[in-house]
Amino acid sequence: MFEEESGTVLAERLRHPVCRSLLRDVTDEELRALAAHELVANNQGSSLYVTRIRSRSKEFTELVYAIDESHLLLLEQVWGYLRWQQMIRVTSRIGSPEGAQIRTNLYVTRRYARIAQMYSYNFYPQADEDFADIVTVVVPEWHQRKILVFPEHRVTYILGSDYYGETKMATLRMAMHIVREEMNGLGLHAGSKLARVRDDGGNLSEKGLLIFGLSGTGKTTITTADHGLQSPEGVEVLQDDINLLLSDGSSLGTERNYYIKTDNVSRQEPLLRAARDRRAILENVWVDDDGEINFDNHAISTNGRGLVPREAIPNTSDRIDLPRVDILLFNMRRNDTPPVGRLVSPEQAAAYFMLGESTITSAEDPSRVGQAKRVVGFDPFIVDRPHTNGNRLLQILRGSPHIGCYVLNTGRVGGRDGLNVTPEVTFRCIEALLRGSLTWRYDDILGYEIPEALPFEGGEAYDPYRHYSREEYAKAIGDLRKERREYLRGFSGLAREVLDSI
Repeated sequence: MFEEESGTVLAERLRHPVCRSLLRDVTDEELRALAAHELVANNQGSSLYVTRIRSRSKEFTELVYAIDESHLLLLEQVWGYLRWQQMIRVTSRIGSPEGAQIRTNLYVTRRYARIAQMYSYNFYPQADEDFADIVTVVVPEWHQRKILVFPEHRVTYILGSDYYGETKMATLRMAMHIVREEMNGLGLHAGSKLARVRDDGGNLSEKGLLIFGLSGTGKTTITTADHGLQSPEGVEVLQDDINLLLSDGSSLGTERNYYIKTDNVSRQEPLLRAARDRRAILENVWVDDDGEINFDNHAISTNGRGLVPREAIPNTSDRIDLPRVDILLFNMRRNDTPPVGRLVSPEQAAAYFMLGESTITSAEDPSRVGQAKRVVGFDPFIVDRPHTNGNRLLQILRGSPHIGCYVLNTGRVGGRDGLNVTPEVTFRCIEALLRGSLTWRYDDILGYEIPEALPFEGGEAYDPYRHYSREEYAKAIGDLRKERREYLRGFSGLAREVLDSI
């Protein structure tokens, strides 16, 4: 491929694109001014933009370990173009001052200053410098849509996409990769919070939670919920999207502010309040003729987004790190399991993590509603070798036996038209497991523990055996177990005991 010397030169060119001029140390106010040509006026006074690309470009993303002639030809064309462009560089930090402090540099062409504005507001400020652990280069106006991920160089090139979510996740994807490869930890697509509750004996304790879930399973809703707890009880919301779980069972946060979906934010009061904040930076959200922002009009996109200030969300503080993780919650939107179950071993928890399970909704594919949807680790951003993530979680859980792992069904019980598991039901179940007030029994069909009774009136209606005969349920779950095992067998290198736990 390349001589060692030319490889060094190539790495330098990847990480430090040469341009006509480079704007550095630009303030948030100056970035907003540079992006003024794209602002959509609104009565809220927020920065609001409409993008050309309105979702991530997974099908255009390529992991590059060996740079071949086609890659080099494309890069040479990009570099040739950038030599005549003015670019903006934003130096930021992933993580709190007490946390990982992974340094990042974003380079973006000046006409797309809004991407730099959102990036600066998303992550923690850091003094401008040439060196960075992670580099992201964004050329939204490029005629070809292509995302090139160079894991060995910790660099991503985003070409032809002006969707901010692509830029954010390019950086966080690389941060999660660094934590796995260099810190013996595990990057997680999960929310986090602290809960202070009294147990049945009246003792007040603090528990750290990590909440997993694919889109539509309630991850953000659960993360920001206060469960009705009153002082001195309460919750402290830490992170909404990405956490870095370390080998000692602690977890580091990554983001200063939250990047939320706005399609149903009007039904989530805590998030609506933040999205209505003047400091919010909004993307692909409708503005009525009178200037009012209308989050319920999805004519532009069902993937409207808002980068919102964390302090505008109730129950947040300046902290983003969990000194100790006590509970993992795996949200799985299903139609056939109880609202909550307790997994019986680290191996089983690693298996459910690998399954990353939910069901397809009508919004995704009406012809496949209810069919299983699986994404390893509930995380579409794993760089490669996903079995490594499952094995790493197993290793961490074995070293931290105090961590309890639970599955939540946020869908229905009794089939597609069965009893709806409302957010209130989920919140009550979580509150009960936080207090330690549930009595568990092993269910030999499901293969994990379920509550003897749910702690609210009408809870018995969510017992699957009210909806299925034992024979019917054994057949349905047995078929599901076979399907799950077949799926897990596809991961060469996954610890055998993980597969055997299902």
